[in-house]
Amino acid sequence: MKILTGFFFVLLFTSYQTLSKGFVFDDDEAPDLIIINAKIHTVDIKDPEAEAVAIRDGRFIAVGSNRKIRRLAARKTRLIDAEGRLLLPGFNDSHAHLLGIGNLFTSIDLRNASTPKDFTDEVGRFTRFLPKGRWILGGRWDPSKLGSLPTKEIIDPVSPDNPALIYSSDGKMALANSKALELAGIDRDRGGINGGEIVKDEQGEPTGLLKGEAITLVKILTSRSLDDERLEKIETAANYAVAYGITSLQDMSTDDNMDVLTKLVESDRLKARVYECAALKDWKIYADRGIKHATGSPMLRTGCLKSFTDGVESTLPDLYNQIEGADKAGLQVMIHAIGTRATDYVLSLYESAIEKNGYGDRRFRVEHSQRLLAADIPKFARLGIIPSMQPYLFRGTGQYKSLLKTGALVAFGSDASITNIDPLLGISIATVSDSTKNTEKLTVEEAVRLYTLGAAYAEFQENVKGSITVGKLADLIVISNNIFKMEPAKIREARVLMTMVGGKIVYRSPEFR
Repeated sequence: MKILTGFFFVLLFTSYQTLSKGFVFDDDEAPDLIIINAKIHTVDIKDPEAEAVAIRDGRFIAVGSNRKIRRLAARKTRLIDAEGRLLLPGFNDSHAHLLGIGNLFTSIDLRNASTPKDFTDEVGRFTRFLPKGRWILGGRWDPSKLGSLPTKEIIDPVSPDNPALIYSSDGKMALANSKALELAGIDRDRGGINGGEIVKDEQGEPTGLLKGEAITLVKILTSRSLDDERLEKIETAANYAVAYGITSLQDMSTDDNMDVLTKLVESDRLKARVYECAALKDWKIYADRGIKHATGSPMLRTGCLKSFTDGVESTLPDLYNQIEGADKAGLQVMIHAIGTRATDYVLSLYESAIEKNGYGDRRFRVEHSQRLLAADIPKFARLGIIPSMQPYLFRGTGQYKSLLKTGALVAFGSDASITNIDPLLGISIATVSDSTKNTEKLTVEEAVRLYTLGAAYAEFQENVKGSITVGKLADLIVISNNIFKMEPAKIREARVLMTMVGGKIVYRSPEFR
């Protein structure tokens, strides 16, 4: 049984006592966890709405009414009361860049901090996604804006597990928190240093402020090996993603990070599921290893290969050979192709590979399927090619409705870190109507489906996740507002309050009590 800790322990223990009254048995087949009093949109056509779900061993074992699900409880069963909030399957970002997202947290920017509270709040926001032990670096804070020099006391409460070295705008001073001072051996007994100063208070205690050469006492500790940096950045990216309700990420970078991802999974530090892609040009390496599409575990899989084309004809023969070879080896191919000409060429290359290798369930993908020729739109459904689309990146200009009408299976994503990762932004903009894209706007139900089950299909996982269905992985989110009842333009104002991956809470907001 998975043990839920932290804030929810008291809530769940109290709820468990209420739930288990009248039950005198401890059934090993009973749920580990039950969520009741929810407005559940399952994205399951057979059972689209429900009030409660039961979870055991990381999967949904029952979906239905409060009364039906509560009957399944035993002594070991824990309870969460959603209090009428919306519950959805976890979002799946079909096009993201993990290292790019992690790089957003490489350097904190404090140029706009004009008060100690601003300083504290920004460090707190930055730190909340970092793994324990990862350094907080950057800064550029302006002493003249703050009114007084900062001390470690303004950042210690929000960075207890992460050492910090945060520079002033001129680089002549830096603020270290207590964790960093401890690692550097800087205490009241530490003497001065030539060319620098360890600033101390009236009692002789270091304030955390370091000047000149004294900064190097801490700086020398901040270096990391490239592998450690990649691991920390990817862990941070997953932490960040689950805060937006993203339980699965499809990493479209062409750098192979399976080594550090495997370490994160083995140490139970990877919060979101990952489909890790590599470069199409390396397809033979994967074929020789016997890897095919979606190879791996529910938490980490590979077998997807990505390339890029801008439609230059001289590059197409080599690209075709790579597509045909990878496809024949059972690997999944996705090509980045923005624009009418590039997409038209890719569709032709895919069709040639299909004719050469024979028809089958290969799920070729066109990344950034925008500005399509009218004649190309039916080809996606006819050839079984997936249009991978990013509504917020392209500000809702996709031909979503036209593709869906032909039977194409569309997947939504963000292209983070190039743009905002928040799926609610994408859903909002894909459903807003105006005079230029009224015919292509989606319903909220359609947009949610493309960000869940559609994206799961794009990675061969539609039978494993993407909807709240008995037998599927218990990946779900609780949202502050019912987005199906909101004006589309206001959907972006809703917030994810809780994220669960495999029946385990990986993110919760202080708002969710």
